[in-house]
Amino acid sequence: MESRSEQSKKYIAEALFLLMKKKDYSKITNKDITDKAGLSHITYYRNFSGKEEVIKYYLDNITDEFIKNSQINYDPKKFKEYIIILFRHLHDTKEIGSLLYKANMIHYIKDEFDRIFYNKARNKKERYNYYFISGGLYNIYYYWIQSGCNESPEELSDMFMDFFNIK
Repeated sequence: MESRSEQSKKYIAEALFLLMKKKDYSKITNKDITDKAGLSHITYYRNFSGKEEVIKYYLDNITDEFIKNSQINYDPKKFKEYIIILFRHLHDTKEIGSLLYKANMIHYIKDEFDRIFYNKARNKKERYNYYFISGGLYNIYYYWIQSGCNESPEELSDMFMDFFNIK
């Protein structure tokens, strides 16, 4: 069962993203968020120091939930399947990416890629490798969001694999 604090955090995060659909991110106030969430300012400040922290919380939850529900597990031998699953998730949540892009906050998606891949590294060489993969995935995602999300997850995966396999 979810704690009251955790429920409040989710309400606040959902309220921020609902507001971002209708209002410029820079013009959204903490009062706008708490009014939309139906919570007090005290609750907001008890849980978050600002909107950026709300975004980070929201993305961490989406990422962790995706990993849990999809049971996605990085395996270099099944890399293409992994990338397809990842791009399908990104396709399903593209509205969030578009809102973050519009707010000049899409770099938080890169932080999520880095967080997930970095935790898999067991040594320095793997850390470099995973940051390389993470950066490539993020840049393809960024361009995809920027250009209107026209390609399918499978097309994005094929492009990434083509770039990744350059010898």
